[in-house]
Amino acid sequence: MEERFNSKVLEVMAKKKQNTVFLTKDKYQSLIQKVNESKSKIVGKTPLEHNLLKKFDVLKVGDTEKLICPLDEGNQSVRFYAHFEELFGLVQEAHTSIGHGGRTRMLKELQKKYKNITIQIIMIYLNLCEICQKKSQVPKKGLVVKPLLSKEMNSRCQIDLIDMQAQADSDFKFIFVYQDHLTKFVQLRPLKSKRAEEVAHVLLDIFCAFGAPSILQSDNGREFCNRVIEELCSKWKDLKIVHGKP
Repeated sequence: MEERFNSKVLEVMAKKKQNTVFLTKDKYQSLIQKVNESKSKIVGKTPLEHNLLKKFDVLKVGDTEKLICPLDEGNQSVRFYAHFEELFGLVQEAHTSIGHGGRTRMLKELQKKYKNITIQIIMIYLNLCEICQKKSQVPKKGLVVKPLLSKEMNSRCQIDLIDMQAQADSDFKFIFVYQDHLTKFVQLRPLKSKRAEEVAHVLLDIFCAFGAPSILQSDNGREFCNRVIEELCSKWKDLKIVHGKP
């Protein structure tokens, strides 16, 4: 399994531009050396070195130097950078420690300690885990749910949020997804947070361009939906909302 995992991670690394998410061991050691050299300079640091020290620091664990995120005054929790050669062991340890939990639990567990283990790496592991694959193949008993059908475009739409905090783009940490049920037409918007005010603002922007749907549904929880509805009503005084089941 480790060989297949490493092979698939290498495929992903080959498609990515140089970044701090996927680090080879050589790149990892090179960064440690550059950080140490930059820290040793009392004066005369270049802008590149200042930028490097904003992203990285070095911590000695026993006899080994580890690449970490710089510690803030208010937050002393150490988060390490992991290099390619240790990825499999770290992900496997986290997965077994939470009883073969899913991607959300794994991401939460790993992000406590590691900066650059992403959902993409976690999914590669989960898709190779035989125990998890057997669990997913067991047929679930229950009621057969008929799919919801819409007859017109923009009559029923759904909103979702994708958490991209592990791979944030500047201040943007979430992706807002708005999909029409009939055509499957999708609109995406970047979000800095998942606050109801920001979500409502994006929704109104879409409504102004395409019109408001008759039915708008979300799987993000009742409390979240209620806050978004309140924000919509405060921004759009003539809005009429009827609560119901999808």
